Amino acid sequence: MRILSVFQIKRFCIIGPSPSVKYLGGVATHIKNLKSLSCFQYADIIDIGSANSNFKKGYFEILYSLFSLFNRVRIQKYKHILVNSSIYPSSLLKLLIMLSVLPGNKHTVVDVFFHGGRFSFLNSNTAFLLRIFFRFALLKVRYFYFLSNVQRDGFMFFFPGYPSRLYANYATSDDIWSSKRHEKEGCLQLLFVGRVVREKGVYELVSAVKELIEGHVKVRLTIVGDGPDLSGLIKFAGEFNSESIRFLGYLSGQSLEMAYRDADLLVFPTYHPEGFPYVVIEAMRAGVPIISTSSGALDNLVVGGVTGFKVPERDVEALVSTIKALSKNRPLINEMSQNCHDYFKKHLNKSAAERFYSNLLESSV
Repeated sequence: MRILSVFQIKRFCIIGPSPSVKYLGGVATHIKNLKSLSCFQYADIIDIGSANSNFKKGYFEILYSLFSLFNRVRIQKYKHILVNSSIYPSSLLKLLIMLSVLPGNKHTVVDVFFHGGRFSFLNSNTAFLLRIFFRFALLKVRYFYFLSNVQRDGFMFFFPGYPSRLYANYATSDDIWSSKRHEKEGCLQLLFVGRVVREKGVYELVSAVKELIEGHVKVRLTIVGDGPDLSGLIKFAGEFNSESIRFLGYLSGQSLEMAYRDADLLVFPTYHPEGFPYVVIEAMRAGVPIISTSSGALDNLVVGGVTGFKVPERDVEALVSTIKALSKNRPLINEMSQNCHDYFKKHLNKSAAERFYSNLLESSV
């Protein structure tokens, strides 16, 4: 792997949320993680803004930012531009306009990285018009990158013939989090981490825990996160007066790390259109096997009996049977825990990110 000079690195540009602004969401986390890599230490970040994020800009402000982007890119003469976008109607339109104003020459490489969302909101007629009106903009892109096969397949259905690849999210460190929890018999410690909204499967998870407790299975569920459905979920959990469910709210840093260290299993029964959830990276970093659905990259990350088990969406009984079976099989939990650590060290840590992005940038120098 060739080491890039400071001059070369300064000629790289990332388009996405600025790390200096407190955004929430996967795209913002991704940009912050990129800036922690040595290969992006001196890269410029251009924040166009969004009409839908927690740091909102008006549509006219965004349009002004898009067209002022042209002058900045022209003056800086960037060698490589990495554009980050979610897959939602307004985000896709913004992306296409953005690509229209970016230079279309052989001296500038443009790669597009898609994050959350699906292309299911498109129909064939709309996609046809977009292909016609933005054909030259789409041709400026070397590769379109996706976090999961379902995202890539959706794109290829509506935009056939354009080059595409998969990529991953990564941790910001090579350190693993270890725990002796898995070796202890007794109450099985379940963990949910994420935004507390119904489509993350949190109501199904609480219902499953209720059935397990009624069936005299010793489990305890810890829910970490905040969101619009948190108060309703607390009320729902309180209806059966369970002391086996605790809500810790939003955690970060060492407090979040300890929540993972204390867990036997991460249970993430989401039916939200996931990309590549960071909670799975954190769980593997801590050696915590995962019970999840097949949404997004989870379909590849969670391998039955290796790194965890997959269950159908909205299926309480599948959650109950899977958790009950694992409560009787500590050796399998221990084995999957080691597999999670191994997968993290090989594919998801900071060193893996450095390799991936250094090779990506090297190909444009």
